[in-house]
This record gives sequence, structure tokens and C-alpha cells, in this order.
Amino acid sequence: MKNFKFYLIAQLVLSIISGVLVSQMSFIGRMGINIAYKEYSVFKSWWQTAAIFFAIQMFLTLLQWIVKLKAPANKSNMVYGLLMIIALVGLYATYSDFTHTFSHKLLKEKFHLGFYLFWIAWMIGNVYFLMTKPKDGIPLETQNLNKI
Repeated sequence: MKNFKFYLIAQLVLSIISGVLVSQMSFIGRMGINIAYKEYSVFKSWWQTAAIFFAIQMFLTLLQWIVKLKAPANKSNMVYGLLMIIALVGLYATYSDFTHTFSHKLLKEKFHLGFYLFWIAWMIGNVYFLMTKPKDGIPLETQNLNKI
């Protein structure tokens, strides 16, 4: 239970750091968002970006938690492996996009690092659920619900 709280705090901190890094885009990137890409204006606010990243991490945590509770160990490990592959592909696609798309190159390193950190946090979640035993990472409240 202590490890699960640490995991949640770590995900929150990583989301905040990612949000701050993404919001520190270059001046040209800010101008591009203000003029042409208004749908990406959420990335100018660190707390909105952090909230989105944290919500995605919590959705993934809930998904992995349900898999840990309901599926046998071999099937849950397959799900975690699939999620790890998705995260690695996402990290590579993000890197490739940021290095080959001129407009994304203009956003600079801090913006890029924020998204890389998001994918790394996703992988940390996968590793956490791979390493915990079925009952280790689950708070007592949920364990009691299974008895009902």
C-alpha cells in the first residue's frame, strides 16, 4: 500500500514536471499557437498540460489495476508488455516527429523533453505493475470490495 501511494505521487510529480517543460516552448512556438494552431493553446498553460498528462496516467493506472485484479498473471503480463510496446512506439514516434517536422523543431528542447517524460512515466507505470504482486499495489479499500 505504501508503494502504491509512492507510485501515485511519482506520477503526479512527473506529470507536473512534464507540464512545466511543455509550457516552456520557444517564443516562435507560442506565436504559432497564438496565430495558427489555437487548438494547442492548452500547451501554453503548465497546469492544464499537467492535468491532462496526469489524467492519462491515472486512466492507464486504472486499466492496469483492473487487469491485475481480474486477469491471471500470464495474461496481465501480456497486457503490460503490449502497453510497454505502445509506449516505446509512442516515444519513438514523438522523437521522430520532433526531429523531422520543421515546425516541431522550432518548439525547442524543453517542449520535447516534456513529451518524452510523459512516455517515460507511462513506462514507469508498466514496470510498477509488472513488479508488484497482485495484492501488493492495491489499497485495502479495493481488497474489501472484492469480498462483497
